Amino acid sequence: MSYRTLKVVKISDRRLAYVHKTLMVTILVYALVSVIGAHTYMLKEKPRAYMSTIFNDTVRDLNLADSAMLNQIYCNASYSDFAGDSLVPEGSYLNNSCVTHIPTAQMVETDEVATFIATHLKSRMFTRSCADALTQVGCSISYQTDVNQFPLDPDNLILQIRPRFVTSWGYNGYPESVAVFDHTSTAFRTFYSNDANNSAKFPIMYLHEILRLAGIELDERNEIEVSSAFATNFPIYRLTGVRLSVDLTFSNFRPMSHFKPFDFSAEADMNIQLSSEGSFVTSVDMVHFSGPASDISASGTVMQYRGVQLEYGAKGLMGKADFYTAMMAIMSCFIMVSVATTVVDIIGAFIYDSFKDDKIEDDGERQHLEHMILNLETVGVPFGHDDLQILPNVSMKEFLQLLQRDIVKLNALAHHMSRDLAAAGVNQHTVSIQQPTKHASMPKYKCKLVAPDRTDVYLTGGPQTIGRGHGGCESKRISHKQLSIVANIQTGVALVKGLHTKNVSGVALAGGAWQTLGANDEVELEAGDMIALILDQNEEETSAEGVFIYAVEKFEEITSKSWFTW
Repeated sequence: MSYRTLKVVKISDRRLAYVHKTLMVTILVYALVSVIGAHTYMLKEKPRAYMSTIFNDTVRDLNLADSAMLNQIYCNASYSDFAGDSLVPEGSYLNNSCVTHIPTAQMVETDEVATFIATHLKSRMFTRSCADALTQVGCSISYQTDVNQFPLDPDNLILQIRPRFVTSWGYNGYPESVAVFDHTSTAFRTFYSNDANNSAKFPIMYLHEILRLAGIELDERNEIEVSSAFATNFPIYRLTGVRLSVDLTFSNFRPMSHFKPFDFSAEADMNIQLSSEGSFVTSVDMVHFSGPASDISASGTVMQYRGVQLEYGAKGLMGKADFYTAMMAIMSCFIMVSVATTVVDIIGAFIYDSFKDDKIEDDGERQHLEHMILNLETVGVPFGHDDLQILPNVSMKEFLQLLQRDIVKLNALAHHMSRDLAAAGVNQHTVSIQQPTKHASMPKYKCKLVAPDRTDVYLTGGPQTIGRGHGGCESKRISHKQLSIVANIQTGVALVKGLHTKNVSGVALAGGAWQTLGANDEVELEAGDMIALILDQNEEETSAEGVFIYAVEKFEEITSKSWFTW
């Protein structure tokens, strides 16, 4: 059983740093745009809409007084008549004429969801006769010929539409502005509720303007579905009636393109579209009884109206700031941050062989080193007698290799401890690795590595890495940063350290046998010692690849002393 937790690893690499910072900046911009620009912190819903329509027939009344109005094109029966067709259940409409006596009040009907304006009236008178008038038995109804009429000049009726919205959290009222668009989404006019002209606070238009916004006129022909034998004129929209959808899109926040993230005034867009092209609109039927008081239903007139039907609809979203919604938006941004880290981790794993080892650490390694230090402090050796027991399923050779590696680590540990004690003036026997005085400025030794191709790799005194690309070593098995080496140009001693790579390096001191140099293992080199970039050991033989020889030359003349730290 084991537990895994997160570990923060600092890797000095510009490429990974630039990628990570770029991703973080991108995420920050996205978060700002999403939360502030797109208003993801708001709770949004579609509002309910209620429309009230007010009519003004002043212009129509003035036109009705002019007898010349009877010369309108639709008053001509030859233009407006429809002979009918076998596929048209509404039948024929003949002998259409214009009438002036129908008042506006009898032509219009409106509520919160629709408005109707009559443009055609078909009336049919009837009489009812009964064999027994007392018992109302054996009754029959006879109809007279249909009369088709056009109410004169409904085109100049003025309509003012007042939209009102309501939300579930009690936000309601009239929008501060209403922008009207035609059927091609082209802006017609914007009406403002704060307009000084009371009549212009809400959309106000003539009926013919509304129809033009929908892309038609009443006297245009409606191409309804007919049979192949149809050879006459199609009926006009004034006869068939027309249905228009008037959609109000409400909003109290602006899209990102408007660059007004904190403008929460209520607005609405009104779009007018034709929705009944190619058909007759359902008629509005009424019956007017004209019989005597004793039997009022004995006679009457059936009235069938067709006209312009405005059907109101509500769209859009209204919003309000909400704590829970804002928290969900912020949490989504944090998730994006973790995605950036994951992406950089994947890139790092491809770039560096040691990335996984740097990121994931086993506490067992640390405990093993602590155990060695405890044995040093108590018994003077890095291991106790119980540590010499061979583990199950571990060969003697494998155990000795592990022991060898521990001794190399111990030597490095002793070196660091001695150096620190000498620097503190406690251990004067380690003066060879003690830091010289600050007055030493000139180097005493010229330190270098003789590469496999006999070229020289000079060591300047600072940390340097050795790997693929040095001394003709181009094997893909070798990392670009296989080893780290620091030369003390005052003492001529170098410190080599194994880095986190897939393959194990090696070191041969004073002409002795090859020893493994694993990750974080440190060994002091003197002149003649050798290091290998790759050390392969098996039961039969040991092979080394990429062998470098450490060489030291002493300067003949030294004018001043110098020392560079490890």
